[in-house]
Amino acid sequence: MFRSMFTVGGFTLMSRILGFVRDKMIATYLGFGAMGDVWAAAFQLPNLARRVLGEGAFNTAFVPIYCRKIEEEGDAAANYFASRTITLMFWILIGLALLMFIFMPQVILATNLGFAQDATDPETVVDRFPIAITAGRITIGYMIFVCLMAAFSGVLNSRKSFGPPAFAYVVLNIVMVGVLLVAPFFYENMLKPLCWGLIISGVAQLAVVLFGISRSKTKVKMVIPVIDQDMKKLGVLMIPGLISAGIQQLNLLFGGLVASLATGGKALIYFADRINQLPLGIIGMAAGVVLLPEISRALRAGDTYEAKSKLSFGADMAILLTIPAMMAMLVIPRPIMHAIFEGGAVAAEDIAPAGKVLMAFAIGMPAYVLARVYQPGFYAREDTKTPMRFAIATAIVNIVLCYPLFLWQGAAGCALATSIAGWCNVALLWTRLRKDKFVTLSKTNLSRYARMLISAVAMGAAIYYLAELGEPWIMREGGFVIRMLALLLLVMIGIAVYFGFILATRVFSIRELKRVVKRG
Repeated sequence: MFRSMFTVGGFTLMSRILGFVRDKMIATYLGFGAMGDVWAAAFQLPNLARRVLGEGAFNTAFVPIYCRKIEEEGDAAANYFASRTITLMFWILIGLALLMFIFMPQVILATNLGFAQDATDPETVVDRFPIAITAGRITIGYMIFVCLMAAFSGVLNSRKSFGPPAFAYVVLNIVMVGVLLVAPFFYENMLKPLCWGLIISGVAQLAVVLFGISRSKTKVKMVIPVIDQDMKKLGVLMIPGLISAGIQQLNLLFGGLVASLATGGKALIYFADRINQLPLGIIGMAAGVVLLPEISRALRAGDTYEAKSKLSFGADMAILLTIPAMMAMLVIPRPIMHAIFEGGAVAAEDIAPAGKVLMAFAIGMPAYVLARVYQPGFYAREDTKTPMRFAIATAIVNIVLCYPLFLWQGAAGCALATSIAGWCNVALLWTRLRKDKFVTLSKTNLSRYARMLISAVAMGAAIYYLAELGEPWIMREGGFVIRMLALLLLVMIGIAVYFGFILATRVFSIRELKRVVKRG
């Protein structure tokens, strides 16, 4: 299982590094102000649909049924089931995209309340609302390609083919970086080429997973979807998943909506979250993608102990890898954001509020990944209703906290509300899994987690001190390459200190770490 997680995590790391290059270039051209807000709003719409329809509700309902079809009825029945469901999804996406294109002004207003104030505010330099409508009508086409890509990825993941789906996200960023390199020769404003570049990348991503499908045993094709017992069961399982995934995204959506009340607030949320998502995507996506089919297969085989073991292993790895990333973003958020984004349209004075937002997101980092680990414990048992109820409770917490925290800390308050809500979700998921006797927390676990935390604190103290010493290089204006080399050196030292303490405090021995790498 670890090797599968490593495959997904490795490609996701490549994607995140290229995504970092992409977002650095976007920030350089658009900045943390009004145009950055517009891009964040336009990109948010198809990305939201991907997380809810593709990676969220569809895969959590589809993968367990598809795995059961393979094991109980064979490849032909599984392929026919996949063909019907993906064909139906295609037509639903077409209809949804057309509706959103027509009603884009209302969609933009519903998700970016602050944009409506620009036309009447005498201090407004750029009216974000009409620009966002045009940009949103272009980017919504990406929703069709990326959701289909996510659906085909579910088929491949169920067959333990994790490479093509993970590589598809690398392709997204390769295309986007290419557009950002070429477009400045032809365009003065980079917003429109960015939006069209997103459409091109969607086509390329879908092509990658279709190539993976063509090389597998799976024969998925367009058919006339028949609403039989299987499709009804999928629909029943998807409805709670849609609500659950939708409510999870509502947390971020509501935060962005409130943040849009201040010019630049949505951009700050977007760019800080992109850095926050670097470790989250690598660890969280790898764990969630691999665990669901792995646990589903174990349960289908009647091996409950193995299913529990895989879930416990996923939680241990999530905590081991997220705690140091969280600590780094808590102790040196401003140097991180300055080293990465200062320059072009991003002035040095924009960095301090961006650092505060990153710190607020970092508080919830382990919670986000643990939720991705624990949710397959429900979905693999075809229980999508329990996570849905917990997601509703989580959304209520976020909505109640978001605006008061915004008044207190601006955009950072919105990020903090999201983090607090994330921890509430994890507490609910873990409590229910413990009640179901699917997870336990022994004294050994507690001792191990405490030593991980001690190791992370030691690492945090080291990089805080070194960041102070390295301020002339990390916090300089200009000299992006020098800043990044200094930050990279700091990260490498931090990793060495952390894992040095992990070994010194015997969280894992070298032999155990070798077994972890070989496991799976």
